[in-house]
Amino acid sequence: MTEELRYSMNKIQNSDLDIFCDMLSYVSPFIYDSKKDGEDVLIEIESNKKEEVLEKIKRLEEIISSDEMSKKREIKIKTLKDFTQNEPLNKENIMEKLLKDEIVVQISKGAYAYGGIFLKVFSYFNKKIDEFLEENFTDIRKYEVPVLYPIDEFEKGGYFESFPHHIMFQTTIKSDIDILDRFAKEGTAKGEIFENMKKVTNVLRHAACVPVYPMLENKVINSEKEVVFEVSGKCFRNEGNNIFELGRVNEFYMKEYAFVGTQDQVLQAIEKCRNLWYFWVDKFKLNGKIDTANDSFFASNYKKLKLFQMLGNSKQEFKLWLPDSDSYISASSSNVHRTHFTKERNIRNEHGYCQSSCFAFGLERLTYALLSQKGLDVKLWDDDTYEEIFGMKK
Repeated sequence: MTEELRYSMNKIQNSDLDIFCDMLSYVSPFIYDSKKDGEDVLIEIESNKKEEVLEKIKRLEEIISSDEMSKKREIKIKTLKDFTQNEPLNKENIMEKLLKDEIVVQISKGAYAYGGIFLKVFSYFNKKIDEFLEENFTDIRKYEVPVLYPIDEFEKGGYFESFPHHIMFQTTIKSDIDILDRFAKEGTAKGEIFENMKKVTNVLRHAACVPVYPMLENKVINSEKEVVFEVSGKCFRNEGNNIFELGRVNEFYMKEYAFVGTQDQVLQAIEKCRNLWYFWVDKFKLNGKIDTANDSFFASNYKKLKLFQMLGNSKQEFKLWLPDSDSYISASSSNVHRTHFTKERNIRNEHGYCQSSCFAFGLERLTYALLSQKGLDVKLWDDDTYEEIFGMKK
């Protein structure tokens, strides 16, 4: 049995409301769903667990609101470029039709198979991202990276501190003939089989660029030119109850450009890459914007890491409108790491530690946002969009 809890958010700064609502999915196993309702949030909880849940929600609120510097100066998201005047061709929700026509098939919660027009647009973005990098940079190191990543290497990168709520692990059953025989006969019907798992040694990567920095560990890079990577692969993030259509899922495909070099080199590379955002806005007449941003850091480290990102303007997001839900999703982002990864991995040039930056693309989000704004009937698309996606005139 469940009941609804109404919780006031009037003590939370506006810039922290989204992270507060996101984190509700992780603060208690007895929270099943939540949604904003004006200045309140409505939370579906296990019956008779109200006091326990309230205690944890208040702890979350205290953590997010605890930083004295942030209390004195609210760090607001800024819109750097505004394309919201562009009127989309479609304003109807497309998810129901995608599922009904089996263009998109749900395999598990937050994980989908893609076909038809969705796969066509997905493939376009995949190819265009490759082509843009090849047209603007040379000596590119390209990798399709595996999902599994060593847990000790992941910890060394500081990802557990920043994103413990997103991490998903991989393990196997212990190598024991009796345990394996019982599993073969009984399957998972008896839950105790999961008590016989090996120690976890791998995580499922949450971002494509994670393997780049270990590849360069202890290397000295010539300061005359930045090192350029393109890394692609499936990524995994536990989104809890925050899964939303194809805008927020547990399993997704990410492509990233990564740059390592001098400060000027990595900043200029990121600035050049933003031209791809401008190209898509101009070509497709997309309704969107470019905002300063901070990552969805875990609550206990949120203020410290948010302050670092926002004051340094180190992260920007390319956000696209989903007309039906009247919301914006981040489909791509630029990130400046400074020496966060290079110092830990001892990546240097002749003058000292290198700096790094990356430019990330979520292919499902790009695809879903474009189709949400254009609709699924390609005969109704404008000529520029049709020609860009299909490589031919209508």
